[in-house]
Amino acid sequence: MDKLIIKILSVIDKYQLIEKNQTVLAAVSGGHDSLCMLYLLNEIRKIREFDLKVMHLNHSFREEADSDMEFVKSVSQKLGLEFFCEKVNVEQYAKQNGISFETAGRLVRYDFFDRVASQFLHSVIATAHNANDNIESFFMHLMRGSGLNGLSGISIKRDNIIRPLLFITREEIERYCNEKGIVPVLDITNDSDDYTRNDIRHNVIPAILNRCSIDSLTRTMDIINEENIFFEQYVKSIAKNCIIKYNDVAKIDIKQFNLLDKAVKRRILYEFLKDGPDVGLIHIDSIIEIASKNRGGSVSELPGGKKIKLNKGMLEIYE
Repeated sequence: MDKLIIKILSVIDKYQLIEKNQTVLAAVSGGHDSLCMLYLLNEIRKIREFDLKVMHLNHSFREEADSDMEFVKSVSQKLGLEFFCEKVNVEQYAKQNGISFETAGRLVRYDFFDRVASQFLHSVIATAHNANDNIESFFMHLMRGSGLNGLSGISIKRDNIIRPLLFITREEIERYCNEKGIVPVLDITNDSDDYTRNDIRHNVIPAILNRCSIDSLTRTMDIINEENIFFEQYVKSIAKNCIIKYNDVAKIDIKQFNLLDKAVKRRILYEFLKDGPDVGLIHIDSIIEIASKNRGGSVSELPGGKKIKLNKGMLEIYE
């Protein structure tokens, strides 16, 4: 049996990523990572007895986007797998909502995935994030001034999303594709250092990996993740006292909120705003300042045009 097959089976079993008779919806772009994941899952689906289907979102961003979609469709047909696709103008969506292209892409992508997943009672969404992606995310968050959430890395399993390649390196993925004769589509934007992740991938990570290994960095993220999970559970138990619902609308009780440590306040606000636009530390600390001054009518602007307002001793979100 192929070494990578053994490795991915071990990861799936250790983290209980896939159950017997479950439907696995593989998110496939057509690049090395997602094709590797698709072929690996296809090789083991009979061993672990699960159903496999393919999803592809056409972002309408590159000239090759339509041909990429057709390519993934043809691979799915070749493997005898059901194929789901959708075409969205992500650039237009980003402008309309006042958010970054990266954030817009993530929002529309997971909205599409969730709608496909809703058609199957017992399903998980598999994305092709790998060990290198995890390290890149760590340094992106580190340079932005992230807290434990960002430095924990990418979760191998969160809700109905699984990442079976998370402990597999890009080198292993490319070697597997070469050995199996798998030829991916190429995204030329991956070569440009204009994107932060690409800059980190091409110029930062190689220098770091000359001094330490991917395994040691992964261990660090595992430790941070364990401590983060503990802190997260602790904060959730406290949040119950200050996040209150009125007619299904969540609000924060300022009196209870102001009694808390600043680190806990930040976590509660991230939890409070998790279903809205991406917020940064500058937004979170602005809200904390408004709460501490407790002046009715004070407003803090959020990305995407939303706002948080202090009204009658409560923090509430409004358009």
